[in-house]
Amino acid sequence: MENLIYLDSHATTPVAPEVLAAMLPYFTEQYGNGNHKAGWKTSEALEHSRVQVSQLLGARPSEITFTSGATEAINLALLGLANANSERNHIVTQRTEHMAVLQCVEQLKSKGCEVTLLDVDEVGRIRLEDLEAAVTENTLVVAIMLANNEIGTVQPIEAIGEICHKQGAKFFCDITQAVGWYPLKLRQSKIDLAALSAHKFYGPRGVGALYVRKTQPRVNLEPLQFGGGQENALRPGTHNIPGIVGMGEACAQMETKGEAIFACIQNLRDQLQNRLFEAIPEIQLNGCPQARHPGNLNVSLPGISGEELKERMPNVIFSTSSACSSASAKPSHVISAIQPDETLQKGAIRFGIGQYTTAEEIDQVARQLIQLARTDQKVN
Repeated sequence: MENLIYLDSHATTPVAPEVLAAMLPYFTEQYGNGNHKAGWKTSEALEHSRVQVSQLLGARPSEITFTSGATEAINLALLGLANANSERNHIVTQRTEHMAVLQCVEQLKSKGCEVTLLDVDEVGRIRLEDLEAAVTENTLVVAIMLANNEIGTVQPIEAIGEICHKQGAKFFCDITQAVGWYPLKLRQSKIDLAALSAHKFYGPRGVGALYVRKTQPRVNLEPLQFGGGQENALRPGTHNIPGIVGMGEACAQMETKGEAIFACIQNLRDQLQNRLFEAIPEIQLNGCPQARHPGNLNVSLPGISGEELKERMPNVIFSTSSACSSASAKPSHVISAIQPDETLQKGAIRFGIGQYTTAEEIDQVARQLIQLARTDQKVN
């Protein structure tokens, strides 16, 4: 990554030094696994990490199930909920949801579930009146993410939860992009299930968690895997102790430093946005101007495709769509849902500003983009 400017923190973040230091002993020193002194040490670390995650999320430790990441947590939440409940078979989600959710919903649809896909407005928010009309006594779950991974738009989750609970439906929320900066208090919220992944907030890849409410109301899931009793039999298999310890430490770091970190991140995002919008008249913001992830800047530059900008700015790492679907040549399903203009769809680029981004890097990216936009205008 030397000499590169990394602005793709929505795809993944580097592991924080404190997190790596916490993990290292569990690779070579505290590696025991079993009912003996060496195994008890790692079990203690596992449960300590569970407490760290639950404290950041405002949950009980017993409500945290460790997984391999948010995608597995999403599958366990939605498929496990459907398998455990036969009385309701209606699912509501939005067109701009992460593909992990949308593909799970498609799988449930193929098994006989009814599905309602909500449209979003021009900034990527669902309309609460649409949700209220969609949720019925047959609705099992509403799956709406907190902050969109491409455009950063934040949904009104408290109002969504109220609508769900009026009809006895469960509210599943993908909180992956919200950890560290959004004031999460899951026990006090209307969220019944939530998924997250450590590598989005300076933890390691390959580890995540699922929050499952235990009381008021209790949520029941059926496991999707079998072969052991780990994680309350919801997610059997040998624990990834180094990864889980890393996730716990990442949560602890966010609990103490997250507010200050993301205030700096938002300041850098606003600097970049202001510079670009002052200098490029036709630039357009994709997403909500106010209710947005503090590190997200998704914009479209007319006349310049996102892929072309990647070629012309080889020292800057950014995305033209979510990392999970970047192999596709089609415009992002999120951008397509809010932006009807195909030229602006192709011109969409996503900057994910992170903890280690500097003001000098923001200045350099702004100058490069402005110069490219002006050069392109002269050519045309």
